[in-house]
Amino acid sequence: MAGADSTMMSDFDDSQLKETESMQFEAMMENLQSPEPQYEDGKLDNRNDGLPPRDPSLGDIDINTLQVIQNEDLEEQKELGSGTFGTVYHGKWRGTDVAIKRLKKNCFTGRSSEQERLTLEFWREADILSKLHHPNVVAFYGVVQDGHGVALATVTEYMVDGSLRNVLLRKDRFLDRRKRLLIAMDAAFGMEYLHSKNIVHFDLKCDNLLVNLKDPQRPICKVGDFGLSKIKRNTLVSGGVRGTLPWMAPELLNGSSNKVSEKVDVFSFGIVLWEILTGEDPYANMHYGAIIGGIVNNTLRPTIPSYCDSEWGILMEQCWAPNPAVRPSFTEIASRLRIMSAAASQGKGHGHKASK
Repeated sequence: MAGADSTMMSDFDDSQLKETESMQFEAMMENLQSPEPQYEDGKLDNRNDGLPPRDPSLGDIDINTLQVIQNEDLEEQKELGSGTFGTVYHGKWRGTDVAIKRLKKNCFTGRSSEQERLTLEFWREADILSKLHHPNVVAFYGVVQDGHGVALATVTEYMVDGSLRNVLLRKDRFLDRRKRLLIAMDAAFGMEYLHSKNIVHFDLKCDNLLVNLKDPQRPICKVGDFGLSKIKRNTLVSGGVRGTLPWMAPELLNGSSNKVSEKVDVFSFGIVLWEILTGEDPYANMHYGAIIGGIVNNTLRPTIPSYCDSEWGILMEQCWAPNPAVRPSFTEIASRLRIMSAAASQGKGHGHKASK
């Protein structure tokens, strides 16, 4: 059982496991379908993305401030991936390499209220993204409005090597400890910036970190794909749970409170650090029920391999601590990773090697 405590499965026979899985999964889905959590202590309260009113409007979103890109100005060159909610293409816009993320039309084939909500979320996220400017956050160029058979789309910076997860899985791309530290540090700086702007990612994982390895000495990592995370979370029943569940903080799963803080992202980052370290998927062979129960009961975290040095291991464990209040901030995380990467660059701290 990769990266997981196999004893989690031994306490149940098959019938008990299936019943427990079903109950826990249904409870989790009920929690996730409820109105969006409020943020603690008034922090982040200017990003109150609760369910919109029955008659949604764009409210304080001024779409006239957004860069609107004409569909005819885009050249789609290659499909990079497709999922339940959209398709991503590598393309060109005015000679610049871009990533074009088109929402699938079937996202808007439900009830009219759902269509309005999804459309509102799209514009709300586009409005937020347009205001973000940081070297470790994927740049947002503009939106393509729907109409005449054209689907809503966002146009963003193109990262040549794609997602960090895909890079970690590729056997022809070896990343030594120094490079992995630099990638983790970049991601932490990007997340520190997002939190300074009162934005909670909610879907932080290596799939949503994008990398550029053109410089063999200095990989670049940027946070991306947070623009559509709300749309995904509104439709979890129809898809998107599997890829997110192992990174979700216990307070998001147990339904004990409708208040969460930005520390849910810190928990996810602890799992991201484990991904970067091992190149593996967390809890790869475990069932939903065992994962949910283990996270909520704080009896399940990824197994830290023996080659992990103490600094990296301690930081991971602090990030995925059960109590959100004791998890470090991204400012602290970035500072510690910078010190670790500086030591690695001086030839120190090469204590572990990549597992792949």
